[in-house]
Amino acid sequence: MKKILAISIAVLILPLALFAGEARQITLDNGLVVILKENHSTPMVSSIVCVRAGSKFEDMTNNGFTHFLEHLLFNGTENLDRIELNEGFKNHGGYINAFTQKDLTGYLFVIPSIYSEFALQTQADQLFNSILPEGEFPKERKIVIEEIKMNNDDPDNRVEEFFDSLIYQGTPYARTVLGPKDVIETIPRQEVMDYYKERYIPNNMIALFVGDFDSEEFIKLVDKYYGRSQSGRLPEIQKFEINPPYGKEIHYLEHPVEVSRIHCVFPAPHVSDPDYYAVDMLAQLLDSGESSPLYKALTKAGDPLVNEMSFYLDSNKDFSLLHFTATLNNPENVQRVITSTSSFLSNLPQWPFEKKQLKRIVIKNKTEKIYLEEKLHYFGIIQAPMLVNFGYEYIRSYVDKLSQIQPADISGACEKCFGQRKYLAMAVVPPKAEEN
Repeated sequence: MKKILAISIAVLILPLALFAGEARQITLDNGLVVILKENHSTPMVSSIVCVRAGSKFEDMTNNGFTHFLEHLLFNGTENLDRIELNEGFKNHGGYINAFTQKDLTGYLFVIPSIYSEFALQTQADQLFNSILPEGEFPKERKIVIEEIKMNNDDPDNRVEEFFDSLIYQGTPYARTVLGPKDVIETIPRQEVMDYYKERYIPNNMIALFVGDFDSEEFIKLVDKYYGRSQSGRLPEIQKFEINPPYGKEIHYLEHPVEVSRIHCVFPAPHVSDPDYYAVDMLAQLLDSGESSPLYKALTKAGDPLVNEMSFYLDSNKDFSLLHFTATLNNPENVQRVITSTSSFLSNLPQWPFEKKQLKRIVIKNKTEKIYLEEKLHYFGIIQAPMLVNFGYEYIRSYVDKLSQIQPADISGACEKCFGQRKYLAMAVVPPKAEEN
């Protein structure tokens, strides 16, 4: 342990080299992990603080608490009322917002660098000293219930819920972020406050600051405001396994959609597995638009089976899965698309992958990272899931590890993922016309 300049706390410093510059990771005494990334291209600073709180950590009795709590944290603190909190950022030319996902809640701001201290003080106050005023509950209930109604009326949302209910059945990931209407209508303030006190502790958070600052000086301000709060007992982690119902059956849902949709899930190696980056490279090769060999196979001249398709690796702390999605006009072709895709993937171990294909993927990732880092708070939003699930070292080393993959690595990983033709197949199709 060592001290940083005049800071009287002990912190752990881990230098991290980024592709477009150098970052520093620091752990404050209260357990808050802080990443500092200087970017002097514009006189702005952005922050995203990720709390390990989301529907993944809820149960059926409190599903929706996390998202509802996110709304409440904009309604005043021990030091600021609702207007002072929200309008304060606007008055300083800044922006403040938040979002909730299944495995995290993110709080962000963007502000001119000359007002950095104001922003840090205010965000820390919001995170650790919110009072969840009883008088604001009716307003926030109404807002969230309206969101639930809008989601229920959205055909796309119903489709996603159907897919999630099968992929993640029996696990917290099958639940929605918004929760059911009846829970939100009756949610007791004390239970939300208990959840807040349990989850919103510094050692259950990770913060990323990017922008126009000097790291040595900036960390003093971070510690001054975020370091005041005491660490707490980390919530118990629920253990479960993601085990989709793999099989040859296609799970159908008739729903008022304009085009039919297919979603297939395949097993994939966890991030800790040596084959992880090879499979990640493969997913990006198969998702490379019109140059994708899978897309070419499904859209042969004169007999296109799909309109659009995507292929991606979903990486999480608890699991990894490969996803194939497609849209098609003729629902009678669902079986053909799934059979053709499965057959194509099972033959991939013999596919002649070339180094130049892999190089294009690496260059694409390098350039995208540079572009993303210039979009301050978007960088934090996009990286938040990886930050929470795998830590900043994963983000830092990602491109380097991807660049080490060779064609033989992909062929070997394909055999493990697709050799047994193991998959979950789902399809949403328009309702059949009633016969007269």
